[in-house]
Amino acid sequence: MNVCIVRVNNQTLLLGLDKLYREAVKRHERSELLECAKRLCADLQVKPTARPVEGYYGEDAELTEYFLLMRALQEQPGERAGEVRETEALERLRQVTSSRLYGRMVSGPGLFPAGVDPLSEALIQTPVGEWSIPNLTSQAHEIARESDDYSLVALAALARDPVALTALRESVVLYAAAVFGAAPVKKEYEWEVAPEIATRTVKFVETFNALFDENLPSPVADNAAVYAGAAELSRVASRCVRMGYENSTGQTRHYHWAINRTTGGLVAEEFWDTEIWTTGRYSDSRLSGRSIPARGPMSR
Repeated sequence: MNVCIVRVNNQTLLLGLDKLYREAVKRHERSELLECAKRLCADLQVKPTARPVEGYYGEDAELTEYFLLMRALQEQPGERAGEVRETEALERLRQVTSSRLYGRMVSGPGLFPAGVDPLSEALIQTPVGEWSIPNLTSQAHEIARESDDYSLVALAALARDPVALTALRESVVLYAAAVFGAAPVKKEYEWEVAPEIATRTVKFVETFNALFDENLPSPVADNAAVYAGAAELSRVASRCVRMGYENSTGQTRHYHWAINRTTGGLVAEEFWDTEIWTTGRYSDSRLSGRSIPARGPMSR
């Protein structure tokens, strides 16, 4: 029997974690969190917002409903909390949205705090004319290194990996790959994850498991096969996520990162457009051969 060495490096761990996390959290978004959002919207007489459904939330009707309800609630001023009759729903959603799974929490005027991760910090600190994948990846890496942030995006920032940054920020649905028929191969796994990333990933997994009463596997060498297998099943090509926007010319333009598959492998690319691009739209354009907006940072 042949032996295949599978090296579990930083990207493998992160894409594996992304797969395991997404599949687990969607169960809660379809059930308890959706019910909380419904109760809050009923109390506040808020209707679902009308906007593009981003990330994996277009996967089914329940996830879409949760996304649109939460977007509507996020637009409500914080003082409306006094109108809520059943505070359990509000407190549960606040508990989730304020978790360190999503970065440093910044209190604002809305019902829920906003999560600021190292990539968000980089976008805030970098002049819009200098937004680019190399600049923002490098800046997010430095911010992550100087903090104790173990949010999902911070882990990718620590790895200085724009593909992982785009994938983990986007939250697209993951689906199984077709099985390739081949001779039996014995796989041996070598754990090559940077210690700093591994240590913070442990904190992320422990926090997630406590918050949702789940059982994601500990990100240690003994579980290398689990994360390698999940990473193999993850589909990150064509993920697309809006990072920020600007309106210096009087017209709002949105800044995106996307993952494109090339002959040399996966690459992260950037583009601006006056419309918000979702993963579905980007993927459809790639598959059909239709053009996407000009790639690259904003012209100065």
